[in-house]
Amino acid sequence: MPPTHASALSAPPVLRRRHALALLGAATFALRAAPARAAATVEKTVKLAPGLYELAVSTTTDLVHVASTGPRGADSARILGLDLRTLEVRSTIELGADTVFGLGVNDATGTLFGTGTRSGRLVAIDLRSGQVKARIGEGEGAHLRHVVVDEARNRAFVSIFGYRDKPSAIWVVDTAANTVAHVITEGLEGGISGLAYDPAGDRLFAGALGPNEVVEVSLARRAGVRRFASGGEGLINVEYHAASGRLFCANQKSGQLTVLDAASETLVKALETGAGALGITLSPDGALAYVANRGAGTVSLVETSSLTVRASLETGTHPNTVAVDPRSGLAYVSNKAKAGPRPAPGQAPVPPPEDPRGDTVSLIRA
Repeated sequence: MPPTHASALSAPPVLRRRHALALLGAATFALRAAPARAAATVEKTVKLAPGLYELAVSTTTDLVHVASTGPRGADSARILGLDLRTLEVRSTIELGADTVFGLGVNDATGTLFGTGTRSGRLVAIDLRSGQVKARIGEGEGAHLRHVVVDEARNRAFVSIFGYRDKPSAIWVVDTAANTVAHVITEGLEGGISGLAYDPAGDRLFAGALGPNEVVEVSLARRAGVRRFASGGEGLINVEYHAASGRLFCANQKSGQLTVLDAASETLVKALETGAGALGITLSPDGALAYVANRGAGTVSLVETSSLTVRASLETGTHPNTVAVDPRSGLAYVSNKAKAGPRPAPGQAPVPPPEDPRGDTVSLIRA
């Protein structure tokens, strides 16, 4: 029968040394046997249609959908559905002049929502048929930017940036009736950009680009109820991490991801991720924050527990948005292309420069 720890201590010196060596060997084996975490990699990048913007993963179609505006001056907008593993095009939803930029999906109803910034309408598309179900709007000339979907309550929230004489606003959309149920304007001054939804608190966190502030919006009171500094410059998009009560903010001008305690309104940490930090997306388990750095051409993977940059991966010319498949954990990045010069009034559109790394989608395995 093998000796117990007590009998080992009372054994002769030679046996004690043998016992110690056996324990050391077992510990060394355990360390060697522990699986090492694989490095995050860009597994694949494919060239697609011109004018790529946001993307969204759908469990209804088992595809990642990406918005394409088409060439400048041509009414050839579309939404491409890509295979989740190969990135091959499996579906095409033709929109013509109905250009959309931001995307959000409600898989409970099989509906894809696109922000029609030029038309001032939220476009609702049936994912199974590929047909436009509704064009939802309130007033004229609204500058739609971001859409966030609340599947449980059949709602969508749309940020209206506001410019010239148009105030910043948030639409609360009844996605069962396909109508704007409420328009929130109170407390939303400063150019509302990205939105994050907190179901437990029935509230939104909105980025106010002008003053670099986060606005907490009470959906019950239909108003912005408090504001606090983002800790960076050029606040553009936000995500809320419910488990920690923290906000993750992409600051485009300062190239930073700032992490804020939402309750105390204090800055926890500022991380340099890269020039033009734009898109911010949390993994389904909340362990990683993906930051698309438009100017740097990289996507940074930030560990939300240690608040450290695990990796910064080159994906394409101008990374725009990251979407993550909730089942596999694979991440997808849309990369915009270099823009050509804008034509003078009355002149024909100028073709953009050749850019092999732009208008692409990349697949990241973390």
